[in-house]
Amino acid sequence: MSTPRDPCTKVHLWHDLAAVADARRALVRDLEESGHDRRSIEDAMLVLSELAANAVEHGDPRGCGHVEVTWCLYPDRARISVHGDIASDLGEEVVDQLKPREASQFAERGRGLAIVDHVCDNWDATALDGGVLVTAELTFDDA
Repeated sequence: MSTPRDPCTKVHLWHDLAAVADARRALVRDLEESGHDRRSIEDAMLVLSELAANAVEHGDPRGCGHVEVTWCLYPDRARISVHGDIASDLGEEVVDQLKPREASQFAERGRGLAIVDHVCDNWDATALDGGVLVTAELTFDDA
């Protein structure tokens, strides 16, 4: 009898947007191996991209030097968490500011959390260990 696969994967990304693509590829591989359809894969990939890119872009690389990304895949849903360092003791202040916002049609940025809010069933942010942990959960349409 084979041992069931651990549903969770953890990766560490350097503070570099190119590293987000590496995490995205690993998530896609895991989702494809689990037999999920293209739409479910694209939704999960989008959520990971938005959360990880925010952590890399707005985080403080002087902390541990990396962003921790974890995804847990279940037959009917995924939970994606991103933990990134921020400057000093700003955790609670940053968490209070993490809200989806409406961007103008001409804005090149500022839609990430609105996208996460739309795609996911729920998400939240918590100040944790000198950083911010954002966790989002989405249900797969193909379940």
